[in-house]
Amino acid sequence: MKDKIPLELNRHIPFKTKIGYSLGGTGDAIAYDFIGSFLLFFLTDLAGISPAIAGTIIGVAVLWDAITDPIIGMLSDRCKSKYGKKRPFLLFSAIPLVVIMIMLFHVVGFDGNAKVAYYVIFAMLFWTAYTAFNIPYFALGGCLTTNTDERTRIRSIAQVFNFIGVFFASAVPTFLVGTFQNMGYSDADSWQYAVIIIGAIAAVVILVSWNATRGYELDIEETTDSTHDNIFKEIKEVLCLRPYLNVLFSQLLFYASYTISSASILYFTENNLGLGETQASLIYTGVTAGGIIVALLLGPLAVKFDKRAVYIACMFLGGAIMVIGKFLPIETLGVAIFFAAVINIGSAGHWTLSYTLLYDVFEIDEFKNGKRREGFLMAFFSFCGKLGGAAAGALTGFILEFANYNASAAAQTPEALAAIKSLFTFWPGLFCLAAGVIILLYPVTKPRFLLMMKNLELKRQGKEYTTEGFEKLVR
Repeated sequence: MKDKIPLELNRHIPFKTKIGYSLGGTGDAIAYDFIGSFLLFFLTDLAGISPAIAGTIIGVAVLWDAITDPIIGMLSDRCKSKYGKKRPFLLFSAIPLVVIMIMLFHVVGFDGNAKVAYYVIFAMLFWTAYTAFNIPYFALGGCLTTNTDERTRIRSIAQVFNFIGVFFASAVPTFLVGTFQNMGYSDADSWQYAVIIIGAIAAVVILVSWNATRGYELDIEETTDSTHDNIFKEIKEVLCLRPYLNVLFSQLLFYASYTISSASILYFTENNLGLGETQASLIYTGVTAGGIIVALLLGPLAVKFDKRAVYIACMFLGGAIMVIGKFLPIETLGVAIFFAAVINIGSAGHWTLSYTLLYDVFEIDEFKNGKRREGFLMAFFSFCGKLGGAAAGALTGFILEFANYNASAAAQTPEALAAIKSLFTFWPGLFCLAAGVIILLYPVTKPRFLLMMKNLELKRQGKEYTTEGFEKLVR
């Protein structure tokens, strides 16, 4: 009995609480995917900014995010609210996040540098508000229980709701834009009304998630006092955790893949297929449908088998299909919808399992350093995703610029069309494959983790413990 993890830490979470927590993933996807899918397109085709400058705006905003991520992470770890460490951030970030999204997708009447400055400022504000929600929210998922299988089940459900968020962030806006345009509204007004609607949905589900997790956030006492540690010491300690470095690099590479793929769909639909926003919504629907199906299957598979192996399989299969797609004739809407659905094997694998891989690092850090800093660990994980996405967004802009993409042209050159197809297939496929290769080096397996957890509890109780059998996790 003495080797068992305490029930209150190893607990199972009620299904309704899992659903409530998971709704926050819908809000997260609405915010992130809407920006990732449409900001570059909005800046180039509606705001009238060149692709290279638009990509630079996205990159500058994420450089600012490099400062805010660790700050928010540390604040969420040291928050003393009676309502928890992470949950208060969900409550206070929901409304500002939506207001800033609306302002960011507003076509302003400024010219030159004033216009660029406007979008830089609101892009920076967006990432600040998003970080204030995103880092505490995903860290909270690892603070509901320390049971590794239960964490995987929670993430499997959350990923279904995340893909519902992807639907509201991609298919719904393009459908709404097309509908408003048919009603006689301008392109700029159509996009403004669409973002107001989906933003309101995001705020509501975030607040529901905040309420549903009331009383379920664990508060595990640290064995080492870290309240007076400076940020540089914190960074040095966490970057010495080998499993943490693996999940950081896989996060960066996957988000590069996902951002390029998502951002290219509307370009591909309008230019390569010769269709409009309404038809693009059907492709985004294929993304959602494929992701939900895969996410539902992955939870049981990852519990039965090693989640590391399942993650690698998803990355390799999804990446390979995307690379092969470069050489396939994707020339009709039906084929494009099917392709978008199938390649979500990689996306569903990452979003369902990458967070559970990271959650295991929470206890590895506690065992090695005696500290609970879920928010701080989540901060760099989140930042790597944003960095990968921003770099990919900038890369997409420069590739379009190099291929002589012209937003005002009636038809694009063969060179530009070829570049757009590569952005839809080949480039995201390479990054997806690379993310899988990184997790091949991830040393955490289920037997090693369970053995470490038994010894971690002995360490918490001040009893004798060992690292035999899981040395690779803590060295």
